[in-house]
Amino acid sequence: MKGRIVGAGVWVCLLAVVVAATDAGAPAPMARLEVAAQFEGGRLYRAGDIRVVELTGSYRQMGRQYGALLQAEMAALYETAIEGYYLQTAGYAPERLDTVARSLFDRYPRRYQEILLGMAETSGLDLNRQLRLNALEWYPKISHLHYGRCSGVAAWGSSTGRRPLVFGRNNDDSAYFSTFARVLVVAVFKPGDGSIPVALINYAGVIYAATGINRDGLFLELNSGPWMGFSLGRASVFTTLFGILQDYPSLKAAQQALLATLPDLCSIVNAADPTGAGSYEMSLYDSRPRGGNEFEFLAATNHFVGPTWPLSQVDEQIVSETSQRRYDNLVRRGRLHRGRFTPEVMMQVLDTTIPYGGPTEVDTTIYQVVAEPASLRIWLKVPRIQDWTGLDLAPLLREE
Repeated sequence: MKGRIVGAGVWVCLLAVVVAATDAGAPAPMARLEVAAQFEGGRLYRAGDIRVVELTGSYRQMGRQYGALLQAEMAALYETAIEGYYLQTAGYAPERLDTVARSLFDRYPRRYQEILLGMAETSGLDLNRQLRLNALEWYPKISHLHYGRCSGVAAWGSSTGRRPLVFGRNNDDSAYFSTFARVLVVAVFKPGDGSIPVALINYAGVIYAATGINRDGLFLELNSGPWMGFSLGRASVFTTLFGILQDYPSLKAAQQALLATLPDLCSIVNAADPTGAGSYEMSLYDSRPRGGNEFEFLAATNHFVGPTWPLSQVDEQIVSETSQRRYDNLVRRGRLHRGRFTPEVMMQVLDTTIPYGGPTEVDTTIYQVVAEPASLRIWLKVPRIQDWTGLDLAPLLREE
């Protein structure tokens, strides 16, 4: 290891903590981020149990910074998830883990492979273990994928009373993933190749874009679509989204790239920027814009809603019973709060469980995100672990 980690007792205040909101119109609090460590130009900040890493340089250098700054978190997650759960409790064979991990890595663009190679140089995990950790979510899904449970919702224009667009996102998975969310990371990638800086939200050591935002306010998140199997000869849709965030400054600019994407698994990509939002339904053979945003409100769960698909939109053989119910609940919430949506109202929507008219599962909502693309502010919640925590990413994403 050529560099060394330098601890810092310096407090960097990205935005002062304000009094907690007492009503839906009050500003939501932003966390102060403490510079906890530095390594070879990268920085680690802390906001409670949420880690934020700021990474710069080449892709290999950013990987080295990530690996060194998050050594402890990745070691703990590897022990809990890979050794403790997959190998011991679930009884997966090591060979199966390695086959899945390698198949994911082999389909990565070279620049993202470089991130993982750099991580393996400094994290204390050899490359084999680093790749196992990167594939954390895939072992139970690659051959036995259950239907997804995620939800996305956006409001803008008349739905916000002409205030900034706000996006809400639930990341749902099997209940045991709640343990993994104890090491949630916001990773800010600022490569020296001229691409747009991007912040990804994911587990420690996991490098792909299930949820992310770029410097210009383009926000993307992915929900699982109707189960159609895998196309293992294609690049991972999650790394494709990482590339779109790095290459396009707006939803208008990114739309053709989204529609040109043929994913490796059926997906619903929900996208927004400060001007509006859209949903892109991606089967294994075609990708289509959904439309239907005349009320400047968007709801999406795990089934295709667009009317032009020649396939069953809600097939109870492959769709969990909550997908339609969560979608209907979000549409009702959109009507209820029309003209009043703010980040605080969106948090209230995501705090509402399915039986009470919301989208959220008690046991399987793993983490939640609210984003305001215009300001580059996000709020994260890890149910049962950490309440809503605000992060102002503008100083990190826009700082040269």
